[in-house]
Parts: sequence; structure tokens; C-alpha cells
Amino acid sequence: MRYPVAQWYNGQQALKAIGGVQYSGGVVLPAKYLSGGVIPDGWEAGAVTFRSGTDEPAVTTRNIVFAPIRTRFRFFAKQGEEVVYYPRHAFAAGANMRGHLQALCAIQGMDEPIVVTFKGKASQAFEALLKDFDMRVIHSANRTAPKGKLLPRYAFWMSVAPGAHTKVGAPGHESVVTLPTLSLPAEITREYLMSCYVGRENLERFQEWYRQADAWAKEWNQDLFDEGVN
Repeated sequence: MRYPVAQWYNGQQALKAIGGVQYSGGVVLPAKYLSGGVIPDGWEAGAVTFRSGTDEPAVTTRNIVFAPIRTRFRFFAKQGEEVVYYPRHAFAAGANMRGHLQALCAIQGMDEPIVVTFKGKASQAFEALLKDFDMRVIHSANRTAPKGKLLPRYAFWMSVAPGAHTKVGAPGHESVVTLPTLSLPAEITREYLMSCYVGRENLERFQEWYRQADAWAKEWNQDLFDEGVN
């Protein structure tokens, strides 16, 4: 199954005068994926310039509110002019492999799920962010749940925003990134949990999306990928 694919976009300090996601970082979804041209609340339409210099019509958001339904992960590395992909267990130190994580998400204001993709340092940051969300929100919500009635991660909306411009990488190979950060209150109260609960109707719908994405989630578990795999 194929889904619309958005990407985590690292903001560029040189684009401060332009502002928006191109400066701050955030999520970019190509406009071609919009159903009926409807822009979700909190998103903005406009052309986005990528580091390659290409422009593409897109909708963007600095603060994305979503419910991660399933994730998948692989490593990738350039071998000459080709890009080769590997499952997580095939990681090899010193092979210049970078992480590539995709999250199938329900987005507030959208009727169908989309994939948000994170690469390199952003994939590491997002995996850590998911663990933090599970520990603080999901664990808190399920602490008093009846036996056998535990709520999944996608039962709650998660809010993510880009952090500050940060230099990463080895000397001579540095780059500036705006990594995803989790927006949570200092204390996870019952009132907060109720405010970010997706609701019973959405929960049932997201459960169906979870089941439908089984093949998608397992697709990256094979031993080797070629550049054509999405």
C-alpha cells in the first residue's frame, strides 16, 4: 500500500528573511497529495526550495499534531552513484550508514493517513521522542487502565515542533539541522490526557489503518533494498 509522503525539513539560517518552515524547519507535504486542494488547519501553502535548489508546491507546518500509527526503519548508504538500503540488523560501523525512519500518521485535519519521513539525525531524534512520549503519556494513561484494555500510542495526539538550529556532524562535514522536539507539559495530568485523546471514533478508524498497514510496516525487513523502494 502506498501513502502520501511528507518529510521532515531542516530549516536554513540563511532564509531567516523568508521565514516559515524554510527558516524554522518543520514538515513539508507536496501539494499533489492534497485531497481536493483542501489545506488542513495550521498548514500553509507555498513553494518550498530544497537544498538541491529545486522548488516544489507544498503545504507546510512548523507545529505538526499527529498520532503515529506505525513506523518502519532502515539504514541507507551511498555506494558510488547508487543508494543502497539495509534493514536495522544489518548496520555496519564505519560504512557511513544513515538512518531513515518513516511514521504512518493520522494528521489532525486530514481524512486519510500520511507518511512522515525522517532521515539522519532527525530519525534518531524522532525515535527518542517516541520513547519519551510512550513513557510519559502512554504509560500515564494506562497506569489505571483495566486489564486487557491498554490504549495504543495512536490513541493520543502528539505535538512536534522543530528545535533550534544546531550544527552536527564530524569536523569538515558539519551541517545545520532543526531536529524534531516533543511539546509536552511539565506534568501529565488527567486533564491533559483528555485534551489529547483522539476520541473513540478516531481510535477505531486508526486501528483499521494500523491493520491495513501491516505489509507496509514489514516491507523494510528484507535484507537489501534498491533505490526504487519508497
